[in-house]
Amino acid sequence: MKKSFIVSALLLAATLFTATAFEAGKSESDYKYQFQESGVYYKNYTVYRVLDHKDAFVILYAKPRGLVGSVSIPKAWYSTDGNTKAKLSFRPLPKGMAPWMTVLSRDGSFDHVVLTLPVSRTHAAWGVASSDVDLGDLNNETLELN
Repeated sequence: MKKSFIVSALLLAATLFTATAFEAGKSESDYKYQFQESGVYYKNYTVYRVLDHKDAFVILYAKPRGLVGSVSIPKAWYSTDGNTKAKLSFRPLPKGMAPWMTVLSRDGSFDHVVLTLPVSRTHAAWGVASSDVDLGDLNNETLELN
């Protein structure tokens, strides 16, 4: 009984302290730190296979309802220069996870894509596409998933 009274008193004191932490007469908008929308959104896709072509990476990914989609990402989007903003970047795949692709958009339009893949090219997620295959126009500045 005595312990429950002490615990209740401590909880009441903590509640009163947090309730009076805001200064009187100020609203939440008067405080320095506010949450703001960044305008950056992302969507993750499971990657089945990445085919290395001489001009692009051909990504085979999971679509809704069990379908498989494919998209060609130009190798020119990848930049090893740290000063330029690349439209394509790679991350090493954590152990025990399946490869995935993250497509980021800023203010409703495509910004860049991040491929999380195994580092070893001998992994089953990596493959080689024939250099004779025509991938179409790779000069686009946007990524459209089909």
